[in-house]
Amino acid sequence: MDEKGGAKKIGLIALISGVVTSCLGSGIFNVSTTLAQGSTIGVTIVAWIFVMIGIGALSWVFTSLSRTKPELNGVTDYAYAGSGKLAAASSGISYFVSGFSGNLAFLIMLSQAISIFSRYVPFLAAFQEGNSPETLIFISLFSWLLTWGVVKFGAEKVSSFNTIVTVFKVGALFVFIIFGIIFFKSGIFTAHFWQNMTNNMGHLTFSEMTFSGFMSQFGAGLLSMIFLFVGIESASMLGDRAEKKSDIGKATMIGTVVLFFLYFVISVLPFGMLSQAKLATISQPGLVYVTENTVGPLGSAFMSIALIITLVGALLSWFLLPVEPLQRLSEQNIFPKWMGKTNSVGAPVGSLVFTQVLLQALILTLIFTDSAYQFALSLCTVAIVISYFFVGMYQLKLGLQQHTAKVWLPGLIVVVFEIIAVAVSGLEYLALSTLVLVLGFGFYIYTVGSNKIKKFEWLMMAIVTIIAIGTVIGLMTGAIAI
Repeated sequence: MDEKGGAKKIGLIALISGVVTSCLGSGIFNVSTTLAQGSTIGVTIVAWIFVMIGIGALSWVFTSLSRTKPELNGVTDYAYAGSGKLAAASSGISYFVSGFSGNLAFLIMLSQAISIFSRYVPFLAAFQEGNSPETLIFISLFSWLLTWGVVKFGAEKVSSFNTIVTVFKVGALFVFIIFGIIFFKSGIFTAHFWQNMTNNMGHLTFSEMTFSGFMSQFGAGLLSMIFLFVGIESASMLGDRAEKKSDIGKATMIGTVVLFFLYFVISVLPFGMLSQAKLATISQPGLVYVTENTVGPLGSAFMSIALIITLVGALLSWFLLPVEPLQRLSEQNIFPKWMGKTNSVGAPVGSLVFTQVLLQALILTLIFTDSAYQFALSLCTVAIVISYFFVGMYQLKLGLQQHTAKVWLPGLIVVVFEIIAVAVSGLEYLALSTLVLVLGFGFYIYTVGSNKIKKFEWLMMAIVTIIAIGTVIGLMTGAIAI
């Protein structure tokens, strides 16, 4: 038993399962249709190479830091060590925002997966809409149920369940790969391989490739690709629960390799199973309906069950991850003490309840958006970029201090990768994330004390607050749409 609230330690297999399960959520079941809506397969492959370089560097950085800085646990510790208390607070609250908005994306997709069975139970058709009253009530109640489960049974029970879930869903995805190989048609795959594409309300038109067309397509699906890897740091975030510190790096690298293979193959295969025009317009979750259009109703039912189990496993992981930085910052006297309060099984009760309160508020905002799942996905991804940026900066700082290229180069790649990703695809969501950053500043000022905050920190908080005020005005006037 661990001295921290009596929580048991987590072994290598459970850590690997945590990495894979945390990342293998709703995204993989919808990524092919999302990509088909914004880019041709040639540009998609180029974007995948870019993402693999960036995420590969990020994975290497987490592995390196787990070995060279074993006393540090997760993104907030790295931000604190590299850039100070305010950076740690910003990284922690950004990670928190990413976590609970990611939970929302999973819950929306879970309701849509259930709706596939409406042919047998007509009432379930209402769950296809991401912001219908039935969906909002369902995801609200289900999120509270999951919170109760984590509080009741703790992290160790959840990680054990994740191992079982991981085996099942990876197996289900390999079944889809077999379907994809059987129904793959090279003529369909290469029909618009390297062309410009325009999507006008679901009507796709293709033309000769241009540089501007390439850049537009390149950025179209980037957030969806990066979203697939949110959670890659889960072994690092659970570092103080690991049986061995050396297991953190191993789990991260092994998990990353498994994920790269699954994501690339499963996102690319459907381009050879259905025409791009068809792929771009099928319902969510995309992988379920791709299977229905090629294999039939039994195939789609199988994939729906796999998706439901996948999402439950991912939700259990993600309900732990967003509260970890809040708990850590509480222990370091950067955030209030109540955020670090744990119960007899080591579950951080204060942070979990706080997460749920804000999640319920975010659920209500879905009433005002036409694309609930994409909104939650994009907010989740852009928020995590802030945390990953500080991780890259810390690695870069260490490398420059040591005058060692093999140390600073991966950090530089991560920093540049995160900046480019946000610049080409998500500035409006970055603006939205400042609203919660301001909330984090409030906790920081309250806990640390205004007389202990540096002038530079006041300046940075003022700049972000001004952006947040501008964001609120933009939302009220319609200049920023969600």
